[in-house]
Amino acid sequence: MKELKDFPKLIKVQDGLELRFTEPIFENAKELFSLVVKNRNHLLPYLEWSHETNTKTAEDTFRFLDKTANEWESQTKFDFGIFHDNNIVGRIGFFKVDLKTKSCELGYWLDKGSVGKGIVSKCVRAIEKILFEQLGFNRIVIKCDKNNIESAKVALRCGYKQEAELRECRLRVFNNTLTTDLVFAKLKSD
Repeated sequence: MKELKDFPKLIKVQDGLELRFTEPIFENAKELFSLVVKNRNHLLPYLEWSHETNTKTAEDTFRFLDKTANEWESQTKFDFGIFHDNNIVGRIGFFKVDLKTKSCELGYWLDKGSVGKGIVSKCVRAIEKILFEQLGFNRIVIKCDKNNIESAKVALRCGYKQEAELRECRLRVFNNTLTTDLVFAKLKSD
């Protein structure tokens, strides 16, 4: 594979762990919406989109999946469902793709009950392997809220180096507070 458009829509990470492009059909939207609702309190401190004013219904989630499919086609964002033992347990994807510098940003979230099992670390490694080895990417960035300790641990565990702390860089609209982000990066040469 030499081109981004050929990025696989199914990645078998290991037995019982897969990354799947999630087709924009209503059954998928209902399943993903149910997972978001179940994890709303777990996600909300770090991911503003999870607030109930942004993700109110399965229809909102369907629109998200439809937008994601369009972004995949335009090669601007590649988003996957994380499936463990055939159940969706989260999402992972890469975006802010810059083909000139061969770089992108990687993001993820996981069901609270699945945290601490190495699932996200394995998924990060699977995506970065394709980006670095098959597509010739040079740099992958992971950003997370400073208070999201688990997300920062994933970045460090996968060999990313902390490059910055962006103090009070983002406004959380739902509670009108500023948050600090950590920036981690990994180079192909690392």
